[in-house]
Amino acid sequence: MRRLGEKIALLVLLLCAHPAFGQNTEQNEMRDTLEKATISALQSDTRKHNTTQTGLIRLNPEFLKSSAAVFGAPDLIKSLQMLPGVAAGNELMSGMYVHGGDGTDNLFLLDGVPIYNISHFGGLFSSFNTDVVNSLDFYKSGFPARYGGRASSVVDVSTKEGDLQRFHGSISIGIADGRVQLEGPIVKGKTTFNFGYRRSWLDLITRVGLSIANKGSSNKVDAYSFMQDLNAGITHNFSDRSKLRANFYWGNDKLKAGLTSADAVSLALNIKWGNMLASAAWDYRFSKNISSTLTGYYSKSDSDIGYDVSLSQYVMADDIISDIKDLGLKYDFSWFPHEKHHIRFGAEAKHKWYDFKGFQSGNGSNIRMEAGNEMALYAEDEMFLLSSLTLNAGLRYSLIATGSKLWHSIEPRAALKWRFSNNYDIRASYTRMSQNEHLIASSYIDLPTSCWMPSNEEIHPVISDQVAGGIYMRPVKNLRLNLEGWYKTMDHLLSYKGANSLFPPVANWEGNFSEGKGKSYGMEAEIGWDAENFTITAYYTLSWTLRLFNEMYPGWFYDRNDNRHKVNLLGTYRVGKFEFTANWTWHSGNRITLPSNVLDDGTVLYDKPFNSSLPVYHRLDLGINYKDTFRNNSHFTINLSVYNAYNRKNAYFAYLTPSSGGKAQGTAYSVIPIIPTLSLAYDF
Repeated sequence: MRRLGEKIALLVLLLCAHPAFGQNTEQNEMRDTLEKATISALQSDTRKHNTTQTGLIRLNPEFLKSSAAVFGAPDLIKSLQMLPGVAAGNELMSGMYVHGGDGTDNLFLLDGVPIYNISHFGGLFSSFNTDVVNSLDFYKSGFPARYGGRASSVVDVSTKEGDLQRFHGSISIGIADGRVQLEGPIVKGKTTFNFGYRRSWLDLITRVGLSIANKGSSNKVDAYSFMQDLNAGITHNFSDRSKLRANFYWGNDKLKAGLTSADAVSLALNIKWGNMLASAAWDYRFSKNISSTLTGYYSKSDSDIGYDVSLSQYVMADDIISDIKDLGLKYDFSWFPHEKHHIRFGAEAKHKWYDFKGFQSGNGSNIRMEAGNEMALYAEDEMFLLSSLTLNAGLRYSLIATGSKLWHSIEPRAALKWRFSNNYDIRASYTRMSQNEHLIASSYIDLPTSCWMPSNEEIHPVISDQVAGGIYMRPVKNLRLNLEGWYKTMDHLLSYKGANSLFPPVANWEGNFSEGKGKSYGMEAEIGWDAENFTITAYYTLSWTLRLFNEMYPGWFYDRNDNRHKVNLLGTYRVGKFEFTANWTWHSGNRITLPSNVLDDGTVLYDKPFNSSLPVYHRLDLGINYKDTFRNNSHFTINLSVYNAYNRKNAYFAYLTPSSGGKAQGTAYSVIPIIPTLSLAYDF
């Protein structure tokens, strides 16, 4: 078997025609080096792999759970929004605009499987349950060749495999949701499981309240909304060289609203959306130097918007359905031919479906389905050129076939690190990324009315090129000092130019979008102090984000999420059974488009898009965790969190109204107030 395995590895290597770099089968080894709930660039000497890349930040579940929680539920995306180089967009939503990206260009992976809808409640919660998360790798630049398909960032989330020796779990109750997590051996030492489930329950309160209000009334109102998701995984160890992992995720949101009156008027809205992911991965080590992972997966994201309107003789009803499905297979290899080379290589192929029904039809007759095939090959070599100089060089080739169109992309990747002392190093990187899919949306808010479409004869894949570099320092044991800069260009971006509408155009959608360019550049600074019971980190981002769409304006203009300055302060202090957390964020206001002039006949003129800025944004989030342990080593945690602790009235939107003297009065509106929440968790 050993000889056969080595022959297979060498054959795939020849097919790739390049020194190769496969998916990391030593990820658990690397992730185990995280001992504290801190965020930092990869600086620890114990991290032996993947230290060459710029822009890589790793989070562990302890940090996610200790952060101040909105509605009592810790959230992975909210934690990422605090990092430098990331703009959050609309407050409390799950937007992520990384190094000038448009928010649709982030690759989210859950156990190696792409997930498309990453938010619940339109963005109030993310689709990632922190109770089952094992680790998270977040790339803003310096992308390794094994990642592809998106133009701005990679969020690679790994869930727990489960405890092989003992059964344990946790139960959590918050103001908005409840969660349960269980893990343990099925066959001790060989087979284990991990299970997590959460559900919001505000709909239960809404239903009871409306039921009471409807009593004795001729007008009946019914309205509720809830979300739920489930993670399940089984791992079986055949031997110390062979392991099989199976993972499943299902998430679902539902919104229902209805009105029935005595005069034969009825309105009904029923919306469902969510994800389903299933995967099986076989890890096999051919020898001490060669290992592989073979993964098959299925991913689906769908939405179903049903409405029924009855006004006397007028009746209108429809079901608007859209979904995207992936069926994929990938094979990744990791090879250490020499102590100074770590080669990885692999291939991935997937078939995709894009289905639509009912858009712009009124009777459900408009059905459109597009299918595509994607394939990718990658190779990567992380090598020591000198004892202090490391190079990660890679190449990725991707192909997409949709209809009669075939798009190719060759994506070079390179990262260089020079460690000129034990605690100081300099890094630089260049990466090209391509994105073959486009989110068709008529709003900035993450709504189930949006849908994905592939590149075709008229729409080119998005291409991004980024250079980044920085210096990373640990001058004394507990102090971190990092400084990093980037310059990024983006080609073939799309911008919606149609009329304001709830549903995006699907039939002939290409004509409703303009094609343009983008660029982003700036610098990020980090300073942090890590002590046994005290951690504080400060981030600062100075950035520029611009767009060029000739149909909109004949020149470069600032993007909506061009926040010139951003500051984040994060602190944690532990004393006895208490843990105190504080997160303060401040950034320049988001940009909006306001009239530049109004003629006598009422005609409104605009000089350029996004020509004004909202007032600066800032808020403070506070959290207190009280943790006590019982004699059987089980423990409970009480969390009190306060979002926007000093009740800052941050502007959500603004408009102008005429005033005397030919001037205009600007008015900004705040939406999100102070939000205190309480949650309880029991770990056993």
